[in-house]
Amino acid sequence: MTTAELAAGIALARAALPHYDIAADTELTLLKHRENVVFALRAGDIDYVLRVHRRGYHSDAELACELEFVRALEREGVAVPSFVQTTDGQEFCVVGAELPGGAHQVDLQLRLDNHGNFGDERTAVDGTADLDPEDFAQLGRLAAEVHAASERSGYRMAVPRDDWDLEGLVGPDFAWGDPLRIAELTGEDRETVIAALARVHDMLLDYGTPAHRFGPIHADLTPENVLRTPAGLVLIDFDDFAAGWHLFDLATAVFFFTPHPRAAEYRAALFAGYEAVRPLDAADHEAFPAILLARGLTYLGWAADRRGESTPEWLADQVLPHVVGLAQDLLAAPTT
Repeated sequence: MTTAELAAGIALARAALPHYDIAADTELTLLKHRENVVFALRAGDIDYVLRVHRRGYHSDAELACELEFVRALEREGVAVPSFVQTTDGQEFCVVGAELPGGAHQVDLQLRLDNHGNFGDERTAVDGTADLDPEDFAQLGRLAAEVHAASERSGYRMAVPRDDWDLEGLVGPDFAWGDPLRIAELTGEDRETVIAALARVHDMLLDYGTPAHRFGPIHADLTPENVLRTPAGLVLIDFDDFAAGWHLFDLATAVFFFTPHPRAAEYRAALFAGYEAVRPLDAADHEAFPAILLARGLTYLGWAADRRGESTPEWLADQVLPHVVGLAQDLLAAPTT
């Protein structure tokens, strides 16, 4: 993050604070800068997290839809963040129209008492992550609680967000970009992925979108988006929330661990935890390899448009070979 980007984020955060009846000169501590700029702050003996959203990622209506989903889950007892309304009762504010970077959405939530993330993508891929299978069982239960609570609450999207449907995952309208555009995917590997995309399309078309398989999902259940708290795991950052297959959340939770030496244990524990809350059937297990590959391909599509940045370069160098391996495995598997 450049000095100019940080200064812009701070200016937007300070413009937003009075909308929450917090002094604009309150001390801010940078927590994260990826798609959003996230700050920690303390006011009135309460700890908060403030997010300056990436400009143009979602419309105001789409963001309002996302935050209402989080509130619906919270009302059902799911471990998610608690958002703070503005002084005029809104879920977020829009500030900065007069600033060089233009208007941005900003929201505020209570800061969770936590002792770090579930893990991280890089140690998952390089095999050095030292997690217990029980961690994945807990994560599976949390994912199942999200899906069960979504159905139980009767939540319906006020604004369609369908990034993770068939077209969003396997094209031609890829939600995160065409994975075939990544420069390193050439020759036989490229042909393998092209063939696998067709297989994924057919499998997901057969799998279908009934309500017990498809609906509102978190869609970014990576290790960094799960916090370890004294009360258990808490799911954060619903930026990519949209309609999709429930299995997509499980695929996201385990994808970066697929190269790990204990991958089979972790995956089994994840599914056991999930099914302790929300049983799956044979069709779910048959479709999972296709959804796991589709999840991996989204990262390649995302990386293709962001070359030169550290994470896209890491994806192209370290993760691409594993995605090709998943494609090979899917094509080698017998069809029913």
